[in-house]
Amino acid sequence: MSIQQMQQQLISQISAVTDEDILRMLGEELSYSLQGRTDLATLLNEADHKELALLADEPVDKNTMSLDEFNKIMEQWRMK
Repeated sequence: MSIQQMQQQLISQISAVTDEDILRMLGEELSYSLQGRTDLATLLNEADHKELALLADEPVDKNTMSLDEFNKIMEQWRMK
């Protein structure tokens, strides 16, 4: 597929989007990509780095529940 064909395909897809959040996300992603892909870590301050490190070190299952447990809770919630 040529670059012109890819451009036309993207233009068609974007023209069909009516969700403002998706369009905003596409615009931000395109802007970021065209600016030379700044290292996002350089935008974080020391507190942000510490928070990110804490989140990364949390156990994976800390705030999770089994699918069965979730389904039981949802079933009870739907009955109310």
